[in-house]
Amino acid sequence: MPGWNGAGLMGTSKRLRAERESCFPGLSASDYEVTSPEDSAYNCIAWAAGHGNTQEWWDPFSVGCGYHWPDGLPRNARLDNFIELFALKGGYVPCDSPEQESGVEKLAVYVDRGGEVTHAARQLEDGSWTSKLGEWEDIRHETLEALCGDEPAYGSVGRILSRPRR
Repeated sequence: MPGWNGAGLMGTSKRLRAERESCFPGLSASDYEVTSPEDSAYNCIAWAAGHGNTQEWWDPFSVGCGYHWPDGLPRNARLDNFIELFALKGGYVPCDSPEQESGVEKLAVYVDRGGEVTHAARQLEDGSWTSKLGEWEDIRHETLEALCGDEPAYGSVGRILSRPRR
């Protein structure tokens, strides 16, 4: 997009608009930046699975053009279902730590108080995390806790997954 600087048009902030930032109480006090314009074509699950997944909305509850969910996977938001999704689509396996490891790419899968998946973030090579905020922008954030909290924030990290970095 002409004039795009990672946060919108040239000269704009690399932070979310105040009303969006307020949805994530831990975000305003953390180091983060907007890295792409808002886009409703893809969601956090697709984005976490791989940086090239920007044309489909991965969702167990949606069907039709522009939506994706693998055949054979149950259509629910249970954590074990998403662990299986990321294993099938990216070769991710559960691991114990979100700490950066050389040659390893990690995902954090967030859950609400009921244990249903609300969000996923992917660790970048520098140890920071990248997230797609629903239909909103992508952001780079330093901590997983920046997106934790009660709705509309994403709850808490339910599981960390990893695979060899590609």
